[in-house]
Amino acid sequence: MMGIGRRCGGLAWLGLLALALTSAAISAEAQPAPAGYVSVVADHFPNRDATELRARVFAGQTIDAGSRLRLIASGFVEGLVADRRRSTITDGVAEAHELTATVRTKRFDLAAGLGRVVWGRLDELQPTDVVNPIDVSRFFFEGRGEARVAVPLVRGTLYAGQRVSIEGVYVPFFRRGRFDRLAEASSPFALAPDVPVLDRLPARTVGNAQGGARASFTTGRVDWSLSAYRGFRPFGIYAAAGPFAVERVYPRFTMAGADFETVAGAWVVRGELAAFTRDAFQAPAAAVLLTGRSFDAGAGVDRKAGEYRVSGHVLVHREEYEGGSSGRTDVSLIVSADRTFSRQKYEGRLFGVYNPASGAAFVRGVGRAALRDNVALEGSLGWFGRTGVDTIGRFSESDFAYLRLKYFF
Repeated sequence: MMGIGRRCGGLAWLGLLALALTSAAISAEAQPAPAGYVSVVADHFPNRDATELRARVFAGQTIDAGSRLRLIASGFVEGLVADRRRSTITDGVAEAHELTATVRTKRFDLAAGLGRVVWGRLDELQPTDVVNPIDVSRFFFEGRGEARVAVPLVRGTLYAGQRVSIEGVYVPFFRRGRFDRLAEASSPFALAPDVPVLDRLPARTVGNAQGGARASFTTGRVDWSLSAYRGFRPFGIYAAAGPFAVERVYPRFTMAGADFETVAGAWVVRGELAAFTRDAFQAPAAAVLLTGRSFDAGAGVDRKAGEYRVSGHVLVHREEYEGGSSGRTDVSLIVSADRTFSRQKYEGRLFGVYNPASGAAFVRGVGRAALRDNVALEGSLGWFGRTGVDTIGRFSESDFAYLRLKYFF
């Protein structure tokens, strides 16, 4: 069944209406027309017996209502027609991508609405980037920047000169991560047991709010920050709820993190770490919730040389469990390379993640050609390596290929 608008939520639509009415009150001559794109994607998953057609319309506008008020409204409508395991699936969604009003002064900004917060500095896998959940399908198709799901928030930023800023984020209501916004239960990226699941979302109460802070500094040629956040795991953990059912719960976590970035000649050097002093995990072979703590630390470099940009990172993940269970350590090697051709008419990008211990891997190659100034054709191949208990290894059967036509307006 088509469900256009069902996931945007009443609060989001009221906010969208408020921004629309506000923008209507501003002189139309002083504002640019909304910008966006229309895209059509045909994709295929050979190991999942799935072929899909996805269509998406995205539009957004930023309005400066005077010198102190900025309004941002963007959203999308997306539809799906798919053949998944010899069943015809259709679905649709309308959702706000960002919907915020920001009051700006010389020393302080205050934003409220549905928004996205980017923390961390590593490429794609950022341990401290914990405010927004992600859409897994968009992460593997397009990367983390497109995958972040907006959350209701209040965000304040204090600027203490040009070298120090302090940011506070309050998220009153929980939004879970998605394996796919469209027909999630049958998606080729979905990871769920083949039994009935009781979804135990955190209640919308004051006690279940999430929040944290990040302080950013510049010392000499080094940009660095310290962060802390207390929230809920965006993807549920499965635990037995009877002989024939399991429940999906979203445990609390507490994170303290740090990151840095500096330039050494032609090289950019980055590092990031996150200590989850309270955490929860899925047991590898059963619907059992494990509690404990975890630690992520990574570092890497990137460089631009002519038309090329290359980067490489190493990320170490460690889990320690309560109750005497043995822990786990994963090391991921992350590489990417970008190249433009013919005055940026053609672009190519290669991204890869590899776990030497388990052999789990993910490689995504993307090629893009500008057919006209506002029309682009894009193709991509995604390949997963061996099955593993690490995050990438769980998607080992989700190899894909897609072709996308995109029109910008």
